[in-house]
Amino acid sequence: MPPSSRRAAPHPRRLRLDPAPRGGAGGRLKADRLLEISRRLDERFGRPDRCAHETDPVRNLILTILSQNTTDRNRDRAFASLMERFPTLPRLAAAAPAAVEEAIRVGGLARTKASSILSALSRMKRERGAHTLEHLREMPLAEARAYLTSFPGVGVKTANVQLLFSFGKEAFPVDTHILRVTKRLGLVPATADLAKAALLLEPHVPPGEHMPLHLNLIRLGREICRPGRPLHAECPLLPVCPEGAREMRAKNRAAR
Repeated sequence: MPPSSRRAAPHPRRLRLDPAPRGGAGGRLKADRLLEISRRLDERFGRPDRCAHETDPVRNLILTILSQNTTDRNRDRAFASLMERFPTLPRLAAAAPAAVEEAIRVGGLARTKASSILSALSRMKRERGAHTLEHLREMPLAEARAYLTSFPGVGVKTANVQLLFSFGKEAFPVDTHILRVTKRLGLVPATADLAKAALLLEPHVPPGEHMPLHLNLIRLGREICRPGRPLHAECPLLPVCPEGAREMRAKNRAAR
């Protein structure tokens, strides 16, 4: 979800960090290290200050469900098609599942996503008397996340996206790009999955850094820290990346 960026905001004094801190993964999850990572990403990409999410929490939840296992482009096409076909939430809630599936087919997993969307809308109406999630705004983070993940088809990542972008809570969504990057940085164990990585990272993200760090780590993963052949020489995190440092040393030895 492409952010708009502005010039990097000034951060506190630069920290000198050991690229491979001693101790286990838990000992490496320090706020100062994540702050340094966020600073370096800001300097490279600019500091994101917003993202192309819907401002209405319910529509944003629908958009986030549609984003699962597809590209941003197909997610946006599916959402636009759905809103054109069913422009109000009551009309969408009353729609036949097959009609919703057809409207969002371009996004993939149409049957599963249609079921999740309709189930969520039905439950909101039943429990709150309206299609609303505004009661989450005052809930503590953990309670709000537990509520959202109790909906069919809403996992930890989807809930965290919703809580961060719709409600400004200090949730930290982890996608496949962030998982790959943070494993290479030694911030989470190699065996961690998306939910485990989010659980390990979130408490250590400094206040105010959750959204910028989330967005810039995704951009780094897409453009530089790619799955197959990461571009170590171009990476702004090379000075604080154990894996990158090892790869560059090996490359330099081979070139001699």
